[in-house]
Amino acid sequence: MRDALPDLPAARLDVSTAPPSATHDGASRLAWAGDVVTGLVISAETLKEGGACTVETILHEAAHVLCWIRGVQETTIRGAYHNRAFLTAAEETGLHWPAGMVRTGARGYATPALTPGARNRYASDIVALDDVIPRTLPLLPVPEAPARHRTPDRLTMQCGCTPPRKMKMSPTVAALGPVTCGVCGKPFTTQ
Repeated sequence: MRDALPDLPAARLDVSTAPPSATHDGASRLAWAGDVVTGLVISAETLKEGGACTVETILHEAAHVLCWIRGVQETTIRGAYHNRAFLTAAEETGLHWPAGMVRTGARGYATPALTPGARNRYASDIVALDDVIPRTLPLLPVPEAPARHRTPDRLTMQCGCTPPRKMKMSPTVAALGPVTCGVCGKPFTTQ
């Protein structure tokens, strides 16, 4: 990745057995240790999701580093809301905002996904991670249940009724296909 982004410095990633924090994702956690950036954490929960999710998280972290070294504010003070500057840096690393996905009020553009090009570029890394993660995770003291439950981001969708009927749905479920209103016969769409 550093070949394509020469201003991206070397970084040390740490693995944490704690669940990922939804409120501390900004640059305030980053620091220099010589020529290496520290403060980047991948949770064991992320590793459990496999190589593609791990690479996606590494690219997400790389976007934060790019913003940090460029002096660009990419999140709110708490680090929860990811703004358009973060998304721009994430796109440089190989992530994109999926078509039709709406940014969330509390998190903004926090969950960009791997582009097909990045998935191809890092295919051998994903395979290697898929091979090593199952052999490594048993050596980590991973809690069975997360310490706290994070409510997933939901889309607010509405139909064509007057006034419109509204419902909340996860982006993943909404992406499966249209949901049609039984009253007006029109599909529910995002705001």
